[in-house]
Amino acid sequence: MHHRVNRFTLCLLSFTLCLISSQAFAQLSEGGIPPSFGLKTAAADIATITTRPPNVPALLAEDESEEAKDIPFRFGYPYEVAYDLTNSGTWDTLADGSRIWRLRIECPEAYSINLVYRMFWMPPGARFYIYNEDRSHLIGAFTERNNKEYGEFATAPVPGAVSILEYYEPAAVSGQGLLSIQRIVHAYRDIFAIAADKDAAGFGGSGSCNNNVNCPEGALWQDDKRAVAMILTSGGFRLCSGALVNNLREDLTPYFLTANHCLGGEATWVFMFNYESPACANVDGPTWMTVSGSIRRANYANSDFALLELLEQPPDSYNVYYAGWSAINEPAPSGVVGIHHPSGDIKKISFDYDAVVSANYGGSTGGTHWRVVAWNDGTTEGGSSGSPLFDSLTHRVVGQLHGGTASCASITSDYYGKIAMSWNGGGTSATRLRDWLDPDNSGILQLDGLDPAGAGLSALPTSGDAPLNVQFNGTSFLPVDQWIWAFGDGDSAFVQSPTHEYTAPGIYDVSLAVVAGVDTVHRDRMDYVIALADTLKGKDTVSALLDTVEVVISATNTVPLSYIVIPASYGGDLDMSLLSYSTAGCRTDYFTLNTYLHVNDIGKQATIRLQSSNNGSVPELDPGTGPIVKLYFQTTADMPDDSTVVNLSGYSTYNPIFTGSLLTYAPKIESPTVLYAGCCDGIRGDFSGDGSTNITDLTLLVSHLFSGGPDPECFEEGDVDGNGAIVISDITFLVNFLFKGGPAPVPC
Repeated sequence: MHHRVNRFTLCLLSFTLCLISSQAFAQLSEGGIPPSFGLKTAAADIATITTRPPNVPALLAEDESEEAKDIPFRFGYPYEVAYDLTNSGTWDTLADGSRIWRLRIECPEAYSINLVYRMFWMPPGARFYIYNEDRSHLIGAFTERNNKEYGEFATAPVPGAVSILEYYEPAAVSGQGLLSIQRIVHAYRDIFAIAADKDAAGFGGSGSCNNNVNCPEGALWQDDKRAVAMILTSGGFRLCSGALVNNLREDLTPYFLTANHCLGGEATWVFMFNYESPACANVDGPTWMTVSGSIRRANYANSDFALLELLEQPPDSYNVYYAGWSAINEPAPSGVVGIHHPSGDIKKISFDYDAVVSANYGGSTGGTHWRVVAWNDGTTEGGSSGSPLFDSLTHRVVGQLHGGTASCASITSDYYGKIAMSWNGGGTSATRLRDWLDPDNSGILQLDGLDPAGAGLSALPTSGDAPLNVQFNGTSFLPVDQWIWAFGDGDSAFVQSPTHEYTAPGIYDVSLAVVAGVDTVHRDRMDYVIALADTLKGKDTVSALLDTVEVVISATNTVPLSYIVIPASYGGDLDMSLLSYSTAGCRTDYFTLNTYLHVNDIGKQATIRLQSSNNGSVPELDPGTGPIVKLYFQTTADMPDDSTVVNLSGYSTYNPIFTGSLLTYAPKIESPTVLYAGCCDGIRGDFSGDGSTNITDLTLLVSHLFSGGPDPECFEEGDVDGNGAIVISDITFLVNFLFKGGPAPVPC
């Protein structure tokens, strides 16, 4: 399908984007002001982490030796750390019981600071912000919408040598948030261009022969440019380029094409769209239109391609475009165009007016690359890696930049991995484009780009317990004659902002059609609304003997799950020790990463993590109901009817979590009880279990203690004096009772 938008609509859209960019400073977030801005707090009152300055001359010397484009462009130095909400920062409690955690990070002489998180999970109502020392640059609020199924996250650079992190947590979710910093990136190159002596990176850092994409040369490429983004790769300290690409279903799946050699840490990559000058003049562009996180769908070294799927759908306000492509192995006869971010600079456009040549590069064989023999206008640089090469006539992507020696000072060749070779790649879905860009195996080898502008839809909330009431809102820059909603459950509506109730649990696709004169524009959101009826539930268990007790924990999950956290606290009248756990016979038995996150048997606490795999190679747990883990406890001697609840609702910083590719959330909890019912029929000393206490029982008791004789039929009945153990005092007690008129054994 093709979406038609008139020139008037595009003008309105551009004007609206200018208004938004003048007010916003954040990646995909919800805005707002940090709560601490209303407090009178001195910087000295906030705990500070200070890093040591890196050896910048040595880093720049290393960078000079790796100027080839087949190495991602480096701008920052990473510090590997382990700071979280429990071991760093300063907590403040507000009058309503809510809390604020702040941490000040100082990287002396850094141009900017960006962060990568080992664990990031925001409970409902929690908000996370980052801002610099003078509060002139703020990103956030990041909320539960930013949670990822694998728990990781990254945030874009904040200019300056100091970043302040602020986490706000409502009283109702106290202790449920997870925030663990894995890496601090010290920018030794000025990607914000705030210093006059910047080291050839970021705004204005590329060669003077480059053309800004909004110069007259780029007039015919105003749609295609919106597909291209700059990427913070390799753990947040290197840069590449790439582009959103359309697929034959034209369903706006955010597939992103870049270079194989850019890969590494893509789960926490940050993708920056629309970083460009608003006009031909060299003016710095907006840096706030970013999304975080992706999953690798396919890659192949021979043609140096990588196809990712963004884990955050670029919002309508970013005005992105999904580029077309061609997998036909024929050189573009009228020349090619490259759109890219050289040296991390604002978006540039380059032209070669000659046909490209089939070639090999980097040891590849079989004509895997297109060779741009020499650029006629513009060039590429480090940071351009992975950027798309367009057929200048059809505007379809034919390759992505692998490497080469071209620069403003060297009119030489560049090499792009062919879409035509990547189409079948290494012959599997993980090594070729075909399965993703042609998911229905239609055999079509070329596709035009897709402009999603013209209709937008949003909803609040998009997940929650059924019945779930959702407020929808439609937007359009067209003169709308009719709004047509389909909610995915068979119901529909015909107003701009309907409210709809999802009565049954499930995952629902939502679509909006906007009728404007002769045009009908569609916007579809797959798996958009999730109505839950999800539980983490344990089965009540009776312990009749002092033996190992199995407690079965089951899950009901509406969405596929790849990561499950199960906290258990088991302090109670019945004394229990956790021996082990097992997934044998459970729905999660095929998971490959099952371990303890925390164990404290003295404190009667343990948390178990069940994870399908750490790289997505193992399928998620399908929606359903049934056991996911079995806990094995050892009870010690207690009075009958003593019991202990195995509380699954969480403790300290450990809380129950269900995570999948669609959603991260906390299930409802049904905690099981272990009851020690006992086995005694009322007569202690009846070691033989024949219903009476006599000399036979004494003989068996002596044999058990001194000759390796059998255990009693019932432990409690063998424990004559009722002290919780079978020892020599039980013999003394029984002898006194049977032969010396002593007291009768203690009743059970």
